[in-house]
Amino acid sequence: MGETAATIQPCELSPRSREGLADRLRGLLGRPAPRAQVTAPPTVHLGQTLEASWRFAWGAREVTNIAVSLVGAEVARQRISARTGISIVTETRPFLTLPLDRQMPERGASRAEGRGAVGLPMRALPSLTGRLHEIAWSIVLEAAFQATPIWRGEFSVEVLPPVHHG
Repeated sequence: MGETAATIQPCELSPRSREGLADRLRGLLGRPAPRAQVTAPPTVHLGQTLEASWRFAWGAREVTNIAVSLVGAEVARQRISARTGISIVTETRPFLTLPLDRQMPERGASRAEGRGAVGLPMRALPSLTGRLHEIAWSIVLEAAFQATPIWRGEFSVEVLPPVHHG
């Protein structure tokens, strides 16, 4: 029996990318790295509404705008052979961006939170994982100062084909 949106409980989603060198250095220098938390159902069907809530703490840096979106992207991997070995080049191209929330924090603030909902179009592509190609969906939280991006986090969501009633 297939799951419906009502049976899938929201939970804290795992970030797609792990802490990087810059974050570790910031931690060693006593400046905490920005931290984001996104809560949403881990799976959603095309044609349904995805509801998500988020929290973002950035410490002493100034953030003038925060955008949260559901992004569908095509990921292509290409194996390249060279004398030094085989490397894999990954190219990611977003094909659909659906805004969930946007905020402009107060000057001097160090954290923000919000929520949003977005309907997934029936004709969009569901998640797909293959060795060289995939369709990946994630909730993306981007923070900026004026027009300069400061931080970006991606939180994976699985998008399933539409539920067919019959």
